[in-house]
Amino acid sequence: MRTAVSLLTICLVPTLLIGAAGPKPNPDIDFPEYRSWSHVKTMIIHDPTHPLFESFGGMHHVYANEKAFPSTTTMKAYPDGSMLAFVLYDVADKDGAYIPGGRKLTAVMEKKGKYGATGGWGFQAWGRDGKPLVFDGGVSCFGCHKEGAATTDFVFSRHQP
Repeated sequence: MRTAVSLLTICLVPTLLIGAAGPKPNPDIDFPEYRSWSHVKTMIIHDPTHPLFESFGGMHHVYANEKAFPSTTTMKAYPDGSMLAFVLYDVADKDGAYIPGGRKLTAVMEKKGKYGATGGWGFQAWGRDGKPLVFDGGVSCFGCHKEGAATTDFVFSRHQP
């Protein structure tokens, strides 16, 4: 899992910097209504010594829509229309329990044949303020997914029951 999150950091940070230059975000991917989707997994990075703490410290939740969810359990290719959402929250410690604080980031990948240059997946992310963060057509995102998840249809997360 550390490799998957490391790759996410390597890919998303350059994408965020490219966004400052002014290109347009992917207009085909809207902020997802992921709350009705299936929960795939949760992870918390809470230790400041973790190499990804500065960029991705917090509570990670991954969700899959109904088309994507079966592939998160079988590791088979994802069908067109599959969508996965990665939601990152601040972590709050309440009476000895870690709970989600404010949302820091929401990222989504959507499988459609028209995204051939990025393995069939379109990518977008939104920051704490709800503004888009991916401005390079998902090329930076896909670079990491291609390197770290090529054998699983470019998806890092697997269902953890």
